[in-house]
Amino acid sequence: MIHKSYFLFLTSCFILTSYFLNLKSIVAQRFDSDSYIIEMGNLNMTGGRKTSDSFNLTDTVGQNAPGQYDGSTFILKSGFQYIHDTLTEFSFSIDDLSIDLGTLIPESPVTDTNIITITSPVGQGYQIYAHQNHSLENLSGYTIPDTTCDSSTCSESVEGLWTQTTTYGFGLNAVGLNDTNPTGIGTSQYFPTTDHFRQFANYELSETAQVIMSETVSVKDRSAQITYKANISPLQSSGNYQNTITFTAVPNY
Repeated sequence: MIHKSYFLFLTSCFILTSYFLNLKSIVAQRFDSDSYIIEMGNLNMTGGRKTSDSFNLTDTVGQNAPGQYDGSTFILKSGFQYIHDTLTEFSFSIDDLSIDLGTLIPESPVTDTNIITITSPVGQGYQIYAHQNHSLENLSGYTIPDTTCDSSTCSESVEGLWTQTTTYGFGLNAVGLNDTNPTGIGTSQYFPTTDHFRQFANYELSETAQVIMSETVSVKDRSAQITYKANISPLQSSGNYQNTITFTAVPNY
């Protein structure tokens, strides 16, 4: 019997932005209308970014003491031009949108990987969620079940060790990378080792998408390797199995 399983990826990215206005009454200047309130320690004559064919200038004009000030324990950047240092856009990408696990042989686990990358330049970090639309399924309606790991305790929200060839199913592992070196940054709280796996949350079963990677600091080009693992029993029906995985990246504010 030939068993082949593959699945395609869709990526969904939601950017949630909250704006907070300081409503304290002690201010140096205050301007307001029905739609805005501006409260600031000073107002500049001008400031921002200017460009031409031969130059790119950011400036602050009118502030009492603009500029960068360095101390033994701090760096102060005073002026509107420095806001451009923080204007890297929030972004999220997946390097391979099609995973093919090939021909599955009973009790011979197979894996495939891809890399997710996120930049979250402001706020309090990010969270990356994952879910599947349904279990790996063929045209006859047979499914490859989600793994329960070796101890039969792992789920979409609880990880477990999966090393035995007699443990069947489908699951994922994530490991944070520093360049290409696995460090577990952002993922170790969900997957302590590369042998720890979880199920994908299953929307067909009304399961909620689960966080697989997160941090509480701003990051640039933070990456993680996602490993997809499948193992079948000798009784698994033959056919092409597939499903859709969705990753959702959300910045924290």
